[in-house]
Amino acid sequence: MALRLDEPGIRANVIGLGTNTGLAIAKLVVGFLAASEALTADGFNSAGDIVATAVGFAGYAYARRPPDDDHHYGHGNAESVAGLMIGGILLATGAFIAISGVLALVEGKIDTPGEGAIWVAGITAIIKEWLYRYTVRVGKQLNSPSLLASACDHRADVLIAITVLAAVLAARLGVPALDPIAAVVIGLYIVWFSIAPIRSNVGILMDEAPSGVREEVERIAVADAAVERVDQTRVHPLGSYYVVDLEISVDGALSLHQAHDIAHRVGDSVQAQVANVTDVKVHVNPC
Repeated sequence: MALRLDEPGIRANVIGLGTNTGLAIAKLVVGFLAASEALTADGFNSAGDIVATAVGFAGYAYARRPPDDDHHYGHGNAESVAGLMIGGILLATGAFIAISGVLALVEGKIDTPGEGAIWVAGITAIIKEWLYRYTVRVGKQLNSPSLLASACDHRADVLIAITVLAAVLAARLGVPALDPIAAVVIGLYIVWFSIAPIRSNVGILMDEAPSGVREEVERIAVADAAVERVDQTRVHPLGSYYVVDLEISVDGALSLHQAHDIAHRVGDSVQAQVANVTDVKVHVNPC
């Protein structure tokens, strides 16, 4: 399947990957030259973001592959696997940064950071806030777990950049110990922020039904005049889309052809009215 930059999800991933690469280089170089533990820690965070964004990109692209002989429902869960990996990368990156900050404090590596760290941190906050809003908008439009996980990462980066900015300013005003302390805070914050994408994508992979979808499916099904009741509804999440298994009861005196038509009509209605439902299997029981 060819990757097209005019496709919103592909474009969002490419922009995220390019932005994270540029910010990582800027923060690591300036952080080292300006002797800022906090900015250097954020640079390592951005380096982790490059890997996370690349993983999300790969998962998003692979999830768009059509069903085949080995994957009858498609490859949608590749996005959830990618989202889970992004959460894991965030967790590992946060732990690494926090430990590095603690070691800097213990070893007494406390220097007054240079002015360049202020500019890089401020610019990072602005860029990342824009990137968060853009990515979360596209992620919600596409119901994409990998893009929403990346958006979580971008929002964490905004708060991290503000923390770095405050720490560098405080250090230059006479409290240099705040710079490595901020690195520890940044690391712990990233660890905390990793919980959401891990939790949500584990839920998808464990077949946790999305909130409200079952009720919406049943409401549409019973609205059909020929449906006496809904006997069972199962919603199977596959990355950004859902497959629904539905059992309905109809008049037992109907012909097989009539029951078949009702099943197709209900399935088409559900698929047309419930967002992100790509397939509906309807089983008809005699009432």
